[in-house]
Amino acid sequence: MDLISQYGEDAESIAMLRAAEYAANLNTEEWIIWEAVIKEIQEININPTLQ
Repeated sequence: MDLISQYGEDAESIAMLRAAEYAANLNTEEWIIWEAVIKEIQEININPTLQ
């Protein structure tokens, strides 16, 4: 929710950039966390009542 509040429609893109950064650095633990954040943002965008 913080990402959505801060970045609005760009929240998913920001999360993707973070995930890609950790993946490029082979930081699997953080990459998995950011992939989960992306999925949550997508779920919120699909179902706005979750906001």
